[in-house]
Amino acid sequence: MEIPIMFEESDAVEGHHDGLVISLPVAKEHGSSANIIMLDTLKHMNIDEKNIIIKSTMLVGFSGETKKTSGEITLATYAKGVNLQVKFLVIDTLSSYNIILSRPWIHEIRAIPSTYH
Repeated sequence: MEIPIMFEESDAVEGHHDGLVISLPVAKEHGSSANIIMLDTLKHMNIDEKNIIIKSTMLVGFSGETKKTSGEITLATYAKGVNLQVKFLVIDTLSSYNIILSRPWIHEIRAIPSTYH
């Protein structure tokens, strides 16, 4: 039996206008239609670049800009009791984010992000 998840007005966070950030362990560490990880993030995680499968894919950003990927890598993720092997497209660019997770990933773990709550 699945229990419905409901938010009430008392769950709201007043004065909160920050972006939604979801944090989760990926690979060795203990948050679109593509899962994206920055090359610099992999380096900080001490993941050898030899693990990246060289495969160039063209990505189109939110403002229409394009970027080629360096390749792809599959990493273990863990979020609220759900372990998944997730394929990430690797890009070598500066970013405010370490990882961008896709809607399909969010749906697969049955997460319910709410920016209001």
